[in-house]
Amino acid sequence: MDIQINKIPSPTWNWLQMNEVKVENVQTYNKQNGEAYISKIETPNAVNHTVEDEFDVDAATGMGDEVANILGDATVHTFAADRAVNEPVVIEYKFLQGVSASRVQLKVSSNAEMIVVQDFASVLLEQGSNESDDVTGDGQNDKSEAAVETRYDIAAGGHLTLIQVQHLKKDLRFYNNIGGNQEAEGGFTLIQLVVGGDESYYGCFAGLQGHKSTFENRIAYLLSGTDKLDMNYDIDHTGTKTVSDVLVSGVMRDAPKKLFRGTIDFHRGCAGAKGSELEDVLLMDEAVRNQTIPVILCDEEDVEGSHGASIGKLDEKMMFYMKSRGIPEEGIYEMMAKAKIDSIVNEIPLESVRRYIKDLL
Repeated sequence: MDIQINKIPSPTWNWLQMNEVKVENVQTYNKQNGEAYISKIETPNAVNHTVEDEFDVDAATGMGDEVANILGDATVHTFAADRAVNEPVVIEYKFLQGVSASRVQLKVSSNAEMIVVQDFASVLLEQGSNESDDVTGDGQNDKSEAAVETRYDIAAGGHLTLIQVQHLKKDLRFYNNIGGNQEAEGGFTLIQLVVGGDESYYGCFAGLQGHKSTFENRIAYLLSGTDKLDMNYDIDHTGTKTVSDVLVSGVMRDAPKKLFRGTIDFHRGCAGAKGSELEDVLLMDEAVRNQTIPVILCDEEDVEGSHGASIGKLDEKMMFYMKSRGIPEEGIYEMMAKAKIDSIVNEIPLESVRRYIKDLL
């Protein structure tokens, strides 16, 4: 099966082949041929955890509806908070060979707060396993698939912090799809760290429907080898005086490929809304392929929108200064790469998570 995902809301020239991405030979999850494989769930007592068959949060997502073809009948884990909860919900994934899928719902009641950490990892089959390399069962030796879709609903005055950490091995195709809505003064903070990953697709739709609702997104990625990362972020301003702020910090070395689509969409009636988007990418080798599409759509006069991108190698003056202090060129790049990732990691509100990520790096 082939699917088309990560469609940008306002297409650019077709010849650029950046409006969407086509993924071929996609495998569909079902309870007979796959394994959700959530290895651990830690839920604070104040958070209600239930298991359901279907989503009941109705929301658009960044990747679009075709991702449902991958998720199949995966179980839906719902986490709900009706008051402020300081301890995080922790969900750890260990993706094996084959097909893995998981669906998650996050519900935050009025004036409540919840923190959720999703840790995406992959492990190889143990030596001596009698599993076949043929993961499809039809004689094809396709890549393993893993998909996670997370939907959220934030009531008036509520706040959700979602922290996602990806550290995946090769030969795994990963889909991370997010979508949700926010009522008046509802806040959503999304922090994402991508450390490698053979072939990864990320999508997020943030529906800022309520008056003064906010969306803060911090993304850091470290790509090497022949990693591929394809992203689509759609921030939908419909409520008055809504605010969005997207900051992307990336490091690319060897010969990876990355495409970032970021759209701030101001709809008629969202008077006083503000949106900003900035991507800062450090290119450490000549063979990297970096593509960025920052877009602002505007159907309302009384709004403020800005976007920008800083892409390239280190400034020559900075290189000269640091070399004059005895630091070799390779060391300078390593130092700056670490600083870019740390700038995002340091915004994570949990010390234990910050320490875990820095140890991982």
